[in-house]
Amino acid sequence: MPKPELPDLKSADVNKTVTLTEKDMQDAARLFRLLVDPAFLGNGETEADAPSAEPGMDASQRLPLTAKARDELSRRRARKRYFHRDIFGEPAWEILLALYVTDESGARLTISKLAEWIGVPLTTVVRWVKALEEELLVERVEHPTDRRIVFIRLLDQGRTALDSYLGAIG
Repeated sequence: MPKPELPDLKSADVNKTVTLTEKDMQDAARLFRLLVDPAFLGNGETEADAPSAEPGMDASQRLPLTAKARDELSRRRARKRYFHRDIFGEPAWEILLALYVTDESGARLTISKLAEWIGVPLTTVVRWVKALEEELLVERVEHPTDRRIVFIRLLDQGRTALDSYLGAIG
């Protein structure tokens, strides 16, 4: 009886490797945390995981400010349970807070995800993102492979302004 032929390991797919950068590994870890816990917004991030945008301010200094921003978003969501959302119409502020909170985890938000997350119509988010872009607080970033997807990113000027504001409030 002839021996079964073994595959040529030099050309087999199992021998192909992929080299991941440190950023790829961080993105994969963040994706895994998001899959395991959809509510994950960066809790437990290490300094290496969180980008430091403002010179002189590292991730550990920004953590209490991010907690304040999270608290503010939570209070705003709680208000909507008791009052009609149009009474407190500040979608631009909620967009900035949402981007600030997710910035620490490196998560990227699309306009539709922002609209869903802050609970306002898509057209409202589009209009306010445009206004925030004009103020140089946010920018649109195209998806690297899918031209239909655009991410909204907090610019350094927006992050610095939020750092200062959140640091100033009690």
